[in-house]
Amino acid sequence: MYRFLVFLVVSAGVALSQGVQDPPASPWAREAVELLVAKGVFIGYPDGTFRWREPLTRQEAALALYRLLAAYGLDRLSPEEVEKLLSAVKDLQKELKDQEGLVSALKEEQQALKERLKDLEGRPQADTRPLVEALKGVEERLKALEEAQKGLEVAQKALEARALEEELRKAQEGLKELENRLKALEEKPRAEPKDLESLRQEQEALRSAQKALEDRLSKLEGARAAQEEALKGLAEGLKDLPQARKLAEEAQARLQSLEPRLKAVEEGLKEQGNRQRALEERLKSLEERQSQAEDRLKALEEEVASLKRTLTPFRLPLFLGLAAYRGDVTGEWYGRLLLGHDALLGPLGLRLAYEAPFANPSQGLASLDLTFRTSFGDLDGYFGVGGGLYLDGVPFGQLLIGAGVRLVPNLGVFLEGHQRYLFDGQMSQRSTLGVGMALRY
Repeated sequence: MYRFLVFLVVSAGVALSQGVQDPPASPWAREAVELLVAKGVFIGYPDGTFRWREPLTRQEAALALYRLLAAYGLDRLSPEEVEKLLSAVKDLQKELKDQEGLVSALKEEQQALKERLKDLEGRPQADTRPLVEALKGVEERLKALEEAQKGLEVAQKALEARALEEELRKAQEGLKELENRLKALEEKPRAEPKDLESLRQEQEALRSAQKALEDRLSKLEGARAAQEEALKGLAEGLKDLPQARKLAEEAQARLQSLEPRLKAVEEGLKEQGNRQRALEERLKSLEERQSQAEDRLKALEEEVASLKRTLTPFRLPLFLGLAAYRGDVTGEWYGRLLLGHDALLGPLGLRLAYEAPFANPSQGLASLDLTFRTSFGDLDGYFGVGGGLYLDGVPFGQLLIGAGVRLVPNLGVFLEGHQRYLFDGQMSQRSTLGVGMALRY
C-alpha cells in the first residue's frame, strides 16, 4: 500500500513543478495529486503550490507520515513494515527534537512581531500589511512544526499499539502451543515408571515456557496501560489536528480492544497453571510409586544377595589340609596330607592325598578323588569318589564324605570318613573317620 503511495508521490512530482494551478501533463498525474490531496497526505503550501521538485524537509516528512497513517490506517501493515516505520518515526523524532531551538526562536519572533504590530496599530499612517504577512508566515511555520511533533508522537503510539497487537498474537500462539504440549504431557503419566525422568524434564520445560509467557504478558499489559495513559495526555493538544486526533482515537480503540484479549490469555494461563499443578501431583504420585517399587526391589535384591551368600558363599577354593585318624585294622594313628581345589568346574573339584601311620611314615598310600561340594553359610558338605595305591602295591577304590566349618575365610576344620575297597583278591574293605584342619588360599 505504502509503496503505491510513494509511487504516486514520485510520479506526481515528475509531472508537476508549478503546483495545482497548472494542469498536470497527463491525466493519471492529476489523479495522483487529487488522491493525495483528498486523503490529506499532502495539503500543499499556503500559496496553493506543492513544490514537488524541492527537497522534502524533516518536518514535511513527519507530516506526510502521520497523515498517511491516519488516512489509510494500520491494519494492512505487516509486522516488518510496522518495525521499519517505528524506526523511521523515532529517527524523525530525534531530528525534530534537535529543532527545539528553532521553535523557541519562532515563538520569540512571533512575540516580537505581535508587539511591533500592536505599536503600529495606533499610528493611522502606518502600513501593517508586511508585518501581518510576516506574522502569519511565522505562525504557520510554528503551527506546522508543532503539528509535525505532535503528529509524529501520535504516529509512534499508533504504531506501538499495532506492534502490541502482533505481540499479543504471538502470545496467543504461545498459549496454544503450551496447551498442546500440556495435553500431550497429560497422557504420558500413564507410562511406565522408567519414563519418569523424561516426564519430569518435559514438565520443567513446560513450566519454564509458561513462566516466560506470563512475563511476556505482564510486559504487554504494562506497555498497553502506559500507551493508553500517554494517548490520554495527548488528547488535549490534538483538538485542532483532526488527522492526528483520528489516528490517536484509532490507537486508543486498538489498545482498548487488546484488554479483553489480554485477559483471555491470562485466564488461559491460569487454567494452564491449574492443569500443570494437577499434573505435578500425578507425577509426584508416580514418583512415590516408583520410590516404593525401588525400595521393594532393593529389599528383594538384599534378600537375594543374603540368600546367595548363604547358599553359595564366597570361599577360597584351593586348600591344604592335615588330618588324623586311627586305623580300624591295626589301631595305629595315621596322618593324612591333602592338597586340592574344590571349584575347578562349579562345585566339582579334585584332591590329592597321602596318608601313613605316624610310627612308620614310609608305609602309606596315595589317592586321587573327584569331589562335589555344597555350602550353606560357613558350613561345607562334600562327597567324592576315587582310588589310589598302597605303597606295598595293592590298589583300591574309595568313597568319601565329609563336612567342614570355616572359622575364618582362610582356616577351617573338617570331619571326614572313607570307605575303601581293596583289589587284593579277597575283597577287603577298610573304613576310616578322621578330623583335621584345612588352610585355604
